[in-house]
Amino acid sequence: MIGVILAAGRGSRLGVETEALPKPLIGVAGRTCLDFAIDALLAVVDRIVVVTGYRADLVEDHIATHWSGAPVQTVRNPQLEAGNLTSLGAARALIGTEAFILTNADHLFPVDMYTRHFAVVSDGIGIACERERPVLSDEMKVIEINGHLMAISKTLPKYDGAYIGTTCVTQSATDGYWSAFDRVNAHSDLATASVEMVLDELARTASRAGQSDLSPKVCWLSGLVWFEVDTPEDLAVARESLAA
Repeated sequence: MIGVILAAGRGSRLGVETEALPKPLIGVAGRTCLDFAIDALLAVVDRIVVVTGYRADLVEDHIATHWSGAPVQTVRNPQLEAGNLTSLGAARALIGTEAFILTNADHLFPVDMYTRHFAVVSDGIGIACERERPVLSDEMKVIEINGHLMAISKTLPKYDGAYIGTTCVTQSATDGYWSAFDRVNAHSDLATASVEMVLDELARTASRAGQSDLSPKVCWLSGLVWFEVDTPEDLAVARESLAA
């Protein structure tokens, strides 16, 4: 299995923090955001692909220096202003037909994220979600029925919880996932196209076919302590909490 880390964005919402460094290299408790993502994934994958973009040279240098000898490689997404669907597209040739876990460099998960909290699903597609806390307005909201995804969007008026940016695509589901990716890629504005749109396409396709059990599985996580670093306020909370 391959781990895919999306790390191409500039992180402009972090203001001065990303004037000199890309968001994946922002420091938290003596490590970078990217280090958290790599460390957690290495517990369950054979190799990792990091998709770089803004200040790709710095990210590549960091990996070469701090992860020398580890099975971590990089690929650049030249479409810096586009949605993150293009980052996954940039990694597609390196993923091939293998199973993969997709996550983000600005999600700081503990090392047991994939071994205890979000155990890799054995079949199909699984998405990591939470419902034990208030859902913020800018989060990806999900509707779940009988354990499967019915819809995912930031604008759902009613929802069951929030998607936390991590998807597991097993070997049996890779063809279906990439077919949905191709449909979204062909019919969406790439400036705003996201990987979550692929999940929504999968859910809607399964529903139209009357096979909702083939939609991505919603994996509700409980007791997971993690941090998203998207704003200065997020960063301050992560630094204070992880330094304790």
